[in-house]
Amino acid sequence: MAPIKGCKSLAGKPKIFIFQACRGSEFDSGIETFDSPEVSEAVKRRIIPIEADYLYAYSTVPGYYAWRNKVKGSWFVQALHELMKECACRIDFVKLLTRVNYKVASEFESKGQVKGMKQIPSIVSMLTKDLYFTDKNSGVAGI
Repeated sequence: MAPIKGCKSLAGKPKIFIFQACRGSEFDSGIETFDSPEVSEAVKRRIIPIEADYLYAYSTVPGYYAWRNKVKGSWFVQALHELMKECACRIDFVKLLTRVNYKVASEFESKGQVKGMKQIPSIVSMLTKDLYFTDKNSGVAGI
């Protein structure tokens, strides 16, 4: 995706793209491991890069299949919808997407002809600030 160079009014504002699609035909059979927390700090700049403030959320990683339930819909959209309803006004969007990753990775597993397969969504963030969604009626800014 190319940055929106011709629209200066979007500079410094978050641009979010959410993709629900397969990115290949490979299946992920999973692997057993232990969790480890990671911490990162954002760096503030006076002049921002052209590619700044973009966020891409993909239902799966490159090369892999994106699973769905015929009745309930895709695993990724189910998890995103549930967590948006539950905590979108309380935590920043990247943290919410990280929770979506955890939910899809830990709570979903394929059934039927191809059993036991897993999926992990992918977040590509160039955001320079925390992004919060707020209630329309609150009057509070979302960034």
